[in-house]
Order: sequence, then C-alpha cells, then structure tokens
Amino acid sequence: MRLPGRHWQTDAALERDLARLADGTLQGPRRDRVEQLVAHSPELQARLSAQRRAVAVTRSLVKLERAPLALHTQCRELVSRRRRRAPAFVLGLAGAAGALAWTLATLSGAPAALTVAQAATIAVRPATTGVAEPASDDHVALPGVQASGMPFPYWEDQFGWHATGERTDHIDGRQLTTVFYGRGAERIAYTIVSGDALAPVVAAHTTLRAGTLLADSWSGGRRVVTWLRQGHTCVLSGGRGLSLGALLKLAGWRSHGELPF
Repeated sequence: MRLPGRHWQTDAALERDLARLADGTLQGPRRDRVEQLVAHSPELQARLSAQRRAVAVTRSLVKLERAPLALHTQCRELVSRRRRRAPAFVLGLAGAAGALAWTLATLSGAPAALTVAQAATIAVRPATTGVAEPASDDHVALPGVQASGMPFPYWEDQFGWHATGERTDHIDGRQLTTVFYGRGAERIAYTIVSGDALAPVVAAHTTLRAGTLLADSWSGGRRVVTWLRQGHTCVLSGGRGLSLGALLKLAGWRSHGELPF
C-alpha cells in the first residue's frame, strides 16, 4: 500500500514513525510531518493513541515492585525490543503489553479487564429480542438498534446476511450490545463494546480497509475481526467454516461512506 507523501512508502514505515512519536524519540522535521499527517487522519489518531497506551503500559509495568522477577524481565525485554525496532503494526505490541498487564493484575489480586476474547464469547449465546427490518430498500442501518449512539448495519440486500436477533450484556462494568445475522446455515455476531477501546489481541494479523485498521484472530474456535468505531471496540465473529475474506468485507463495508460502520 502506498501512503500519502513521499516519506512513507509502506504502512510499516509509517507505523515505525508513529511508534517513535509515541515514545518521544521522533524529532526534527520528520516529527512535524508525522504530526501534520496524524492531525488530518482519525485513523492515524487512533493508532497513535494505541501506541501511547502501549508505551504507558510497558513503563508502568516496569515500576511494579511486587511482581515476580521473570515478569519484570519480560517487561524490560518488551521495552528494549520496541526501542530497537518498532513493530510492523501497533496491535502486536499493545496486545503483548495488555496480556502482561492482565497477568500481573491476576497475581496481585486486582480484577482483570475485559478482553476481546471474552467479548467474542457472546457470539455463542442466544438472542433475547428480535430485530426489525428497514422500512425501505435504500436503508443501510437497522432501525431501532444502537450501541453507544452508533447504528448496526443492514446487510441483507448487499450481502445476504439477515439480522436474526439482538441481546445486551454487562461485563466488567461495560455494556455489550450484539446483533446476530444469519445466511443459510451460517451465523455471525456483531458486538459493540461501550467505554474505552479494549486491549488489542496478542499476535493479531491486521488489514487496512477504507482507512480502518481491522485485526483478525481466533478465539474459542471462532474467527474474530475487531476494529474501532468512534473509539469503541467492535467485535465481529463467525464459525470456523466462514472465510476471513467474508468477515473483512463486512467489517470494512462503509456503504460508500454513508455511515461509519
């Protein structure tokens, strides 16, 4: 992928500069160029925020005195690796830091934060209410279904996925709103998590679609794709038989920019 400007020929090169901007090691004219690019891109602003969260996590973990020596060593190695070379994508670093934070919190007795894997388990639960269909064929959102002020997409006309039901759960102080879709024998679940973005999945693979960074992984035998909408985590998952391409197409669909799904 070719990025705007002659200074970043690949997304990985830009990600390295975002990492250096996050930890304060990017200086001079190149810093100015990156800051200008970020100022005009909500997607890059989200990626920079994730980088800064990762930096904050790794630095705070190193300060914990009560953690086992082995975990302190992992923290130092994580910070050292990050300074030697920025990751190709921010999700790997932030996910590793998030996983280590969860381990330390467990050892200290503090409650662990909600994870993407936990949010994805809702996909196997039953719907509790039905979902109405749009009144006309030109709609791109389901009527009467919202989460954190955001609508859920109407996919039937475009992709053949019919909304079959909805449920609402509360986990770790967050509200998780899920809409289920069906197509033949296939079933998928789309969950929007309230509150701040969840920690990225460790070792997730990432894809950039229409300016949105999509991360795919496996959880509980299901394929999971996550991304951010207005700062909230969205989780789309389907059974093992559903292709990654099908989920990425749904997650990346913007209906020609009409609504930010």
